[in-house]
Amino acid sequence: MKIPFFNLSSRPGNGTPTMTAGPLDLHHQDREQFQAVLESFHSTRIADRLAILDIFLATEQHLTLSELEQRVAAEAPKLRDRLFLKETMEMFCRFGFAQEQAFENRETQYEHQHLGTHHDHLICTRCGLIQEFVNPELERLQLATARRFGFHPLQHKMEVYGLCADCMASRDDTIPLQMAANGEKVRIVHITGGRATQARLLALGIAPGTCLEVVNNHTAGPFIIAIHGSRTALSADLAEQIQVTHSCRHDAPHPCPSAGEK
Repeated sequence: MKIPFFNLSSRPGNGTPTMTAGPLDLHHQDREQFQAVLESFHSTRIADRLAILDIFLATEQHLTLSELEQRVAAEAPKLRDRLFLKETMEMFCRFGFAQEQAFENRETQYEHQHLGTHHDHLICTRCGLIQEFVNPELERLQLATARRFGFHPLQHKMEVYGLCADCMASRDDTIPLQMAANGEKVRIVHITGGRATQARLLALGIAPGTCLEVVNNHTAGPFIIAIHGSRTALSADLAEQIQVTHSCRHDAPHPCPSAGEK
């Protein structure tokens, strides 16, 4: 069986394959190819699976199974069958038309898989935004690193977790430590508690000007920070009285050191 794959060409200067077709052409080609694969396997409900593929390809967003189900309910309510949707999405992934993305602490999401392309992800831990990006220099560095170790890479993915520009812009410059995100490096601006609280924190090495990293800030607790090379647990009340600012927002000539440095 011959499946009609689209042509790839090299981008001038870096030899990276790129697609010559536009998004609508790619979707049409993906649909044709998926239909050919389904027919070759004598699959059931081909028309229904193609209808779901059309809905999936109509958005460039990452979709969870629940989000896809909502779109199907709105556009093709007769196909709203979660087990059938899951089975069909698994087929998309198995045949190379979609990819599963299991981002940290999130429901599995699906995205298109177009031939000859690769991208990485920036994930905001506060609002859930997933930003795709491509950095040819980073790709070349990864290949060079693999060659240095005599390693032959087949595939890879990079996920960078942090705070998006909108979430950072919406925050006050100074916030209670309790509101800082997991993995965030901050500098203590001041402590709002009385002398007893300040003395208690000072005994832990926590004082204005000190840099620390938030290790665990989940509702299930406990609240854990890394400071002076060790982990320390704080109560919610104490964390609320420590005012901090993100390390990137300082005018100091030197950024906060790593939490492991003293």
